[in-house]
Parts: sequence; structure tokens; C-alpha cells
Amino acid sequence: MKKVCIFIILISLFCINAYTKVIDNRTKHIIYEIGLSKGVPKSITDRLMYEESKYDDHAESEYTKEGYNSKGLFQIYTRPDNLEYIVSKFWTGDEKFDIYNPVHNATAALGYLSALHRQYGSWYEALLFYNHGSIKTASEDTRLYAHRIVNAGNP
Repeated sequence: MKKVCIFIILISLFCINAYTKVIDNRTKHIIYEIGLSKGVPKSITDRLMYEESKYDDHAESEYTKEGYNSKGLFQIYTRPDNLEYIVSKFWTGDEKFDIYNPVHNATAALGYLSALHRQYGSWYEALLFYNHGSIKTASEDTRLYAHRIVNAGNP
């Protein structure tokens, strides 16, 4: 019986890990370079990846009442008008955009965040809009999220 329980536990752990793909350090460094090329500080890129997906490039959020969710490393919202806007404006690759590809996801998301930073003039406000779609109606949780990311580089 003990051997059966251990086997079941091992199989369960394997199944959980099969659906979770945390990016490796090499990929993180590529993504940091993408962020830096778009003017996004490494500390913000790193903490945003952690906050949005815990570094899991196949992360998916819960579905909204409208039937959409966010996907990938930087949790790009999949509502068609949002996804089409981000991909058409910020995906610069030659190949078809793959929301689960960490480089594709990072290129589009960090391009978008950089544009929001230029528009609002602060990382805090850019992150509020990135996460919530509005600055004025952002919840306290969203405000704390933005503070955590902005302050990630400060000891």
C-alpha cells in the first residue's frame, strides 16, 4: 500500500509539472534584453513576469464574465480587440505570434508597457493601466501590484 501511495504522489507531481513550464535563466536573460531594448528596466521586467505568471510561460488566468482570459508569461488579455491591438502594434517578429512563446509574449507585452510609460510618464501609472485598463478606477490590489513592481529594484 505504501508503494502505491508513493507512486500516486509521484505521478501527481509529474502531471502538475507537465502543465507548468517555468522559463529557464537563458530565456530570462533574453527577455531582460528585450525589455532593456524597449526602455523597460530589468527590475520591472523581472517583477512583472513574476507577478503576472510566476515565470510560467503557459500561465492562464481565470476567465472573465465576458469569456476571455489572459495568457502567457506577461498575461496578455485575449479579448479579440485587445489582442489584435497589442499584436499589430507591438509584435515585430516575422513569424506568426504565439502567445505562449516567451519571446513573442515578452516582445509584445514589453512594447505595450513601454508605450504606456511614454504616454503616462511613470512606471506606476503605466502598470496600473497595463493591469487594469484604467488608472482612475484601479483597485487597491492593482495599486499594490504596481507598487510591488516599481519598488522591486529598491532594497
